[in-house]
Amino acid sequence: MRAKFNVARVCKSFLLGLMCLCHGCVIGQQWSQNYTLSPDVTASDPAFIDNDLETIGQSQRKKSSGSAITDLEIPSEAIIHLPEKKSIYRIEIHSTNLEEFEVQAFNSRGEWEKIYDRRTNKDRVIDIRLSKAVTTSGIKVVVRRTTEDAALRRENIRLDRENAETSDGRRRRGRYVYHLKGPTTALAKIAEIKLYGYAN
Repeated sequence: MRAKFNVARVCKSFLLGLMCLCHGCVIGQQWSQNYTLSPDVTASDPAFIDNDLETIGQSQRKKSSGSAITDLEIPSEAIIHLPEKKSIYRIEIHSTNLEEFEVQAFNSRGEWEKIYDRRTNKDRVIDIRLSKAVTTSGIKVVVRRTTEDAALRRENIRLDRENAETSDGRRRRGRYVYHLKGPTTALAKIAEIKLYGYAN
């Protein structure tokens, strides 16, 4: 009985020590400063990085292709450029209408590479913790859907019947066609985009 008791006691002591060690590691590992507040950082909208939640920036649409149908599929974007590469573990986005989006990082091949995506979102403060560090000099938020898209579609898509007049002056009812008056997806409203690594 004494031997069993001692083994149990040793196990408990070991587990307690391990828990304390892990707790100490978590406490000791602090986030870096917000990289977007560093000098020479630029953004597609300056409001993303002005450290003021009261100023609201907007994502921007890519250059028009000249085709209204093609442009319907082109998402808007919010981009941050850092003056040098940083190891990023955490991305914080403050937005009131961002619903579905993708985060991309500028890789060593000079290409944008997906590092995170979210299909549904209801949070106004989106706190993303990456599973591993991403070393990059640029972060892009690709907007797939906002909470205002449905209202914009109702406003800018009109369904009409394509009628035609026959040779005897009568009107012949034709097919239904959609008419686009403007964009069918809203821009994302973003107050801040914050980027963090771990403090040295």
